[in-house]
Amino acid sequence: MLPALLGSAGLLLAAPAQGQIALDPNLNFENWVQRNTAVAAGVEAPQNWQTFDDLLSVLAESQLPLTTATTTKTIEDQNGTFAVKIENKAYAPLQSLIPVLSGVASLGNGIKFSTTGDEFTGIPCTSRPTQLQFYYQLTGPAAARDSAAVFFALTRNVSGETEDVTFFGVLLPPAANYTLVSLPIRYTNNITPDSLHLTFTSGNARRPTAGTTLLVDNITLVTSTATPTRSPALAAAVSIYPNPSPDGRYVLNATEPVLLAAPLTVLDATGRVVRREPAPSAAPTRTLDMSDLAKGIYTLQLATAKGLITKRLVVQ
Repeated sequence: MLPALLGSAGLLLAAPAQGQIALDPNLNFENWVQRNTAVAAGVEAPQNWQTFDDLLSVLAESQLPLTTATTTKTIEDQNGTFAVKIENKAYAPLQSLIPVLSGVASLGNGIKFSTTGDEFTGIPCTSRPTQLQFYYQLTGPAAARDSAAVFFALTRNVSGETEDVTFFGVLLPPAANYTLVSLPIRYTNNITPDSLHLTFTSGNARRPTAGTTLLVDNITLVTSTATPTRSPALAAAVSIYPNPSPDGRYVLNATEPVLLAAPLTVLDATGRVVRREPAPSAAPTRTLDMSDLAKGIYTLQLATAKGLITKRLVVQ
């Protein structure tokens, strides 16, 4: 079903993100809906994402008697309210044929089969992002052997045939805590895509083991082509206390609450992204907890609607 990986690629900590592509197809897994298309009794599923229930139902050409429960909602989020939990599990109706199923979460609202082997429809996209970023956590006694993975593709329909603009798959190593990953997106052509495909799976091994669990949250597609606007007056509207901080905890204050209702990024001295938070509701103050980071100098970026605000942070 999912293409097997011939080898693993290295995971890269994020380089500074210059801009974000606003697709907003529930990339933070905050929105969940009740669906009864795949499972007769209905099941809660992430909006704009397909699961193994959906895939199995299409293959069987009928509704399933039970959910596989391989893709579920969890409150073990990185930032926000919910994240997606993708698990390897035994499924009673198929256990004699397939002892353990791997969980899947694939972006899009449908599944199709074609001569090119595409299974998940993806979402419309005409941008060419330069990085795929997300937080993940991977645990379980056989997490390394089960080969959890992420697959990314941009495609274009040409005369009824699907052509790859870019494609890659990366194995995810075990991670006991949420880990920020940034994967470079490389192109060998100048084709403008029309669709984006993104799939996470808890197991790409031939015989997955029950108990391997992959949590994913706060996915971001970034591009380095955007030119941020910096304004000294805008930066002066936001203050941070204490700075330096003895424990890595800060309180941000703003003369305009809307300035704090913006995506937040923290870079270390080498330019790597070490913290990324989505935009909260507008408020005059906002907290930032960097107590888990090493002592040193960091750069805070707030991507507001009025421009990019940059501040230096010191953890003593």
